[in-house]
Amino acid sequence: MNKRSRLAFICTVAAVCTLLTTSAWAASAKDKKTVSRQPVKTVQTKSVRSSKTTAPQPKPVEESTDTVRIGIREGQGRVSLTSPQGLGIYRGNSLWKKSAANVPVTVTLSGTDLALNGTAGKGNLRVRSLGKDGVIKITDGYTYRGDLELMKSPGRWGITVVNVLPVEQYLYGVVGKEMSPSWSEEALKAQAVAARTYAIAHKRRFSQRGFDLTDDTSSQVYAGVGGESPAVIKAVNATKGEILTYQGKPIDAFFFSTAGGWTENSENVWGTYIPYLRGVSDTSNKMPGYRWSVTTTPEKMETKLAAAGKGVGKIKSITLSPLAKRPMTESDRGVSGRVQSLIIHGTKGNVTVKGLAFQSIFGLRSTLFDFYSGKGTAPDPDTGKVARKRDFTVKAGQPLTIYGFGWGHGLGMSQYGAYQMAQEHAGERDYYRKILTHYYTGTEIKKLY
Repeated sequence: MNKRSRLAFICTVAAVCTLLTTSAWAASAKDKKTVSRQPVKTVQTKSVRSSKTTAPQPKPVEESTDTVRIGIREGQGRVSLTSPQGLGIYRGNSLWKKSAANVPVTVTLSGTDLALNGTAGKGNLRVRSLGKDGVIKITDGYTYRGDLELMKSPGRWGITVVNVLPVEQYLYGVVGKEMSPSWSEEALKAQAVAARTYAIAHKRRFSQRGFDLTDDTSSQVYAGVGGESPAVIKAVNATKGEILTYQGKPIDAFFFSTAGGWTENSENVWGTYIPYLRGVSDTSNKMPGYRWSVTTTPEKMETKLAAAGKGVGKIKSITLSPLAKRPMTESDRGVSGRVQSLIIHGTKGNVTVKGLAFQSIFGLRSTLFDFYSGKGTAPDPDTGKVARKRDFTVKAGQPLTIYGFGWGHGLGMSQYGAYQMAQEHAGERDYYRKILTHYYTGTEIKKLY
């Protein structure tokens, strides 16, 4: 190969190499560009804060006209709570702690402060379920709607537990404890209105102890969710917000088991005239407890009277107007025939005994009683027949029957009377209103909210 040919060959080889190098670089650049354009699948990792489902916090029960504070426990050393929906524990208006579903929390007293599972802090605790319409259970007690407030018991050692909830939900757990849920709807409605009126009229009665009402017979028997039933809830809902008023103000809507034919005037029971607590006729003669009797002897009576500090030696006679057709006007009996006082004559003197004291000494169901000695059935006062004189002679060794009517103090609504009235007027719409205005003289039913 001559010099010219060698030079041409070298140039040709260089050109080919340059072409190959350029093509390779171009291909490489094209591949990078294509890769950069392809979509990249990104795994989105949520932060701990954003990954949580932000559920609305349960609202506290706002205390107003239609709410009530019920004292559940007092003087407790420890209280354990749980909820199927979990618990939120608040100090003031701030959520302090949470507890998972069905996991109990325990509140104890640490000096004058409250401690939750051993962690103490200042101020009261407010506990509510984390679920909508949730409930809270005291582990050794009842289950409740609404909130539970825990505080240092005012004026004494221990913890006080207060159930704060709407009045209507409170009544769900009251009405069925004061009247059988199996009773007729109109009777249950009457009880609902009476119980609601009582709650409204007695708000703040126990404010020095941190609540409005107790959950026992000092106020009204309340069992939380355990006292509820479909019939009771229906009756409460049907009368929502309705209360009894006299001259525009809520009344003291007292009620009791059975009147025994007639209710009593307030001044004859508690010494104070209340215009809407007047003695009225009562239809409960078909109900259990309408009539009762206790058989004793003069000797047993002497022993019980002596034990009560009213001994007279051997009993010779009793002075008391005989029970007769109601209404009565005798000074020693009320309008219903309930005993105001009686005189017992004995070998060691005489003693005047108040009707309420005599009832307590002998364990009687009411002060509506009389005496009967001999065989046969004791008389019925509503027949108008009088079986004895005012001065009743007691014979030693001869059985003596104390017979009576009704059960309870005799003021306001007779529950068995309401039941019988409702039965006798079955099918009459809203008959509960007539029941209430019959037993509470001169009152009106008004809707509070």
